[in-house]
Amino acid sequence: MVGLSNLRMRSQILRRDLISPIGLEFADAQLNLVQLQQANPPLIKAYASLPYPIERAELLQSATAMKAFMKQALGAAAFSGRKVVAALPAADVRILSVSYQLKPNETDEQAITKLIKERIGEDLAQFVIDYVPVRTESSSDRRAMVLISERSTVVRYLDLLRKAGLEVEALEISPVAIRRLVSTLIDASEVPQNVLVINAGVTHSFLTMVSGQRLLFDQEIDFGEQALLEHVAVALDVEYEVARQIIAQYGVNPNQATHAQPQWIDDTATINPVLSIVRPHFVNFVAEIKRAIMFASSETRGAAVTHAYLMGSLGRWRGADALLSSLADLQVMTPAPLPFAGSDQEAHMHAPEPDLVVAAGLALRGLVEHA
Repeated sequence: MVGLSNLRMRSQILRRDLISPIGLEFADAQLNLVQLQQANPPLIKAYASLPYPIERAELLQSATAMKAFMKQALGAAAFSGRKVVAALPAADVRILSVSYQLKPNETDEQAITKLIKERIGEDLAQFVIDYVPVRTESSSDRRAMVLISERSTVVRYLDLLRKAGLEVEALEISPVAIRRLVSTLIDASEVPQNVLVINAGVTHSFLTMVSGQRLLFDQEIDFGEQALLEHVAVALDVEYEVARQIIAQYGVNPNQATHAQPQWIDDTATINPVLSIVRPHFVNFVAEIKRAIMFASSETRGAAVTHAYLMGSLGRWRGADALLSSLADLQVMTPAPLPFAGSDQEAHMHAPEPDLVVAAGLALRGLVEHA
């Protein structure tokens, strides 16, 4: 079995430098990059979030366009070097949750390989396969998240980054990066807990459950900022970008005092039209969140979910965490941003921190020992 973390341009060793490699994520709508400086907690040395100059799929197929775009991205902030830990695009990774048992003298890798070969029914040599243990306490009842990518896709992606002038130290997937960041956010002295990360993106969202250092599961949900803004635009009969401005100005906090409506909204029948429009869609999303919580409880002998973090593009919606909290009967919070290196804090007051969750988790691979 060849793991994603083993497919890199040179041998990986534990970095003890003061500066991390650059965490690199091709998100739905933009490229996110983060570089960290070693401290407790780690400091953000540099970051950038740049919209794609062309469609993402087209960019990931063009070495010329990628090289020019990466030069622009690395020049947008004070990044050091060109070493990166990159996330494979979610569309290129298939994640399976598998249960298995170990036979005498059999390793986890052998058991998982045999099981995946039976499920796929194809030559495993054409795939890159890795796994993340979920439950290993009992040899008779074990569980793992198995990550499967076509080898040709992985090699092509590595080659594209290399041609763009980058040195890839490792490839990972977003859930692993999120787990690493969550482990950094929670104080090491605390008892291991179940933590739900709601990474709400532009077109899709991901629910990632972490228990201590374990990654319990990662689930993709058909729920994102774009569809919500489209609903608001249609309901209020405004342009899409105007709907975005309305959300940015008024937010969706159900506990916030009602503001006067913008003059261009003709909706005298409803006191808070934006909240009433998006609430039903959040209710459907919360149903998925509650199922995730039930699964975590069953996997951890009834342990409660003690933290829920809202990240991603919806993390920038004022009051979205409060709305989810009220609907899910769970304390949902947008995590405090990692501090920045240097004293010029005012320059970073509006950093798009919720969008940087995956990129920061990738960069942490070069700084933390439990990576």
